[in-house]
Amino acid sequence: MSEDYDLELFMDESIRVSRENHYHPTDFIQMRERHGTAGAIRRLVRSAEIQSGLKRLVELGLSEWSVEAAVLRFPDEFSEQERQATRWRLHLAQETGGSKP
Repeated sequence: MSEDYDLELFMDESIRVSRENHYHPTDFIQMRERHGTAGAIRRLVRSAEIQSGLKRLVELGLSEWSVEAAVLRFPDEFSEQERQATRWRLHLAQETGGSKP
């Protein structure tokens, strides 16, 4: 099984877990349809903003299902710059408990 396929499965499960916890990541789902899974993730982690999806998952105690977690779980799919941005985003979101600093 390829890492790309594993990334797809991981994000499918992330969406399922999110929905079970009353969070519906519609923006990500739409981005995924337009740009593909890895493309949508790249667009999100390159952004200077901490997106509402990450904030919400942190608030729910589900940061391990975030797109940022996917970047770290499947490092070969993403550049070093994307992995560094991801670590910063996760740190900031967890430090602030999901709320804006």
